[in-house]
Formats: sequence, C-alpha cells, structure tokens
Amino acid sequence: MNTRDLAFFRAIVQYKNYTYVAERFSVSQPAVSQAIKRLEREFDAPLVQQDRVHHQTVITRAGMLLYQNAQAIQSSISLAHREIDFSKQSQIRFGLPPIIGALYFPQVAAALLRRGWMKQIKIVENGSVQLLTNLIRGDIDIALIGSPRPLHHQGVEAISLGARPFNVIVSPDNPLAQRQSISFAELGTQQFIGLDGKFAHPEAFRAYCKAAGITPNIVYRTPDIAWLKGIVRENLGLGFLVQDAVSAIDGVVGLKITDQLMDRFNVSIAYRQGYSMTPEETAFVKLLSQMRIPDPMTLTQ
Repeated sequence: MNTRDLAFFRAIVQYKNYTYVAERFSVSQPAVSQAIKRLEREFDAPLVQQDRVHHQTVITRAGMLLYQNAQAIQSSISLAHREIDFSKQSQIRFGLPPIIGALYFPQVAAALLRRGWMKQIKIVENGSVQLLTNLIRGDIDIALIGSPRPLHHQGVEAISLGARPFNVIVSPDNPLAQRQSISFAELGTQQFIGLDGKFAHPEAFRAYCKAAGITPNIVYRTPDIAWLKGIVRENLGLGFLVQDAVSAIDGVVGLKITDQLMDRFNVSIAYRQGYSMTPEETAFVKLLSQMRIPDPMTLTQ
C-alpha cells in the first residue's frame, strides 16, 4: 500500500473535491482517481462514490473505516520519521517539569556533569501534562512526569520513583495559617490561586474538591509556580502544591490535607512503548532511576 495514496484518500474525505485535492498536491486529477482505485482494489471494497444527481462525492462506510485507520497510520509514520531524524543526532531529548527539576533532578545532575552528558541532553521544560503530550507525539523521547495517580497511559511505559503529598498553602496573614492541617470541606468559601492545565496539580485539586463536595472559587490561574506563591503570600487566595515545593523562604504556610484520598504527586520516568533507546539513553534512564522520592505512605507526616 502506497502511503501517498493514503494521503490523497484522506484529503478526498476531508475536501470531497478531486480537483482541489489534485491542485493541493500538485498532481493531475487522474492521478488522484487512480490512487483511490488502487486502494479500492487493495481492500476489495468501494471507498468513494459519486452521487451524480446531487453532484456530491460520497464516502462509503468502508471508506470512513479506512479514513479512521489512515489517520493512525499517518501518525505512526510521522512519529517514525521524527524518531529516525533525531536518531541521527547524539542528543537525548528529555522533558523536565519545573517542580521535579528543582526538587529531585539535582540528585543526579552531579553524575551527569561528571560523565559529560549535560551537553548531550536537550532539556524541554514544561508542566507534566504538556510534556506527556510531547512525549506521545514524538517531540521528546524520555521525560520525568508528575501525576496525581501512578502513571498509566496508553502508549507510554512508566517507571515509578515515588510519591509526595499535596498541601494547601496560605499566607502567614491568613487566619488559617495558625492551623497545621485542614480538610477540603472547610474550604468551600475560600478563594484559590491555581496552576494552569500544563501541570499535574489541577487534576488532583479537582479530585479533592469533588470528594469534599465543594465548588472551588478559582480567582486566577498562573503558569508560574513562583508567581502562585507570591500571590498567595499577599493573601489574595489559597494555593495547592506538592508539599516539597514549599520552603521557609517562600513566605507561605503549608497545611497538611486530612482528606483520605489516594491522589499524590507521583513521579515517574516515562518513554514511549516500543521506543528503541540508544545505549546512552538506556544509561540515562538507569541513572534517573536512582532518584529517591520517599513515599508518604511509608513516612510519618
């Protein structure tokens, strides 16, 4: 089966106009027609029919089934092209979220420097949700990912490194700062400052709110963790962050969450299923596996 024939066919389904598709691909209209006929012979089924009465191009059920699969085929081919193109380079394309990069990645950074690997690693920094998308479509090959539950995603292999609890953070000027812990059921009337959807935090935050039966009043969302802490410090709202991301120098107070949910900040090494790693990438993953992120279920908080 010719992948170019599939490209012609997908365009016919999208535009339903042979002349336009031919012009778009800079080929003759008969070339497009022949491509469709080859596919029909390949699958022994009509894919495209002409409604002469209404002057319409009609895609048959078999054609729609092929179209759905053709999109997956094209995505796989595009991914293969990207992987092969980047395999010609010596770089390791690595996704690193800001919280994991600041808190846990330094454990292995010294070893990377000693081995001279830092120049070889192309680090893409973003939130875990965005990095997972980048990983699946082949823009990066290995990533550290934070997720509210242990990472299970179609097409992705994950090595769990551990999990840490979330905290509610408040300003020292907020009356809640006198508390050591709090339940989400008590927060129904509070204003929140949230992280945007690139991070793993919003999903966990929604789970806590849903379990407590509250509708959170999120007055602002930010893509910047330092900014979130700064706004909370000014007592303009409460925040929700993994416990380890809050330190004394931030000028905010972390409150332990008493709700008995399983949602934690789970840290995993992730890579695509079936991805063939170079020896350097295999060694890199082995080194990342040495990071220690203690599980809160085994600690006294």
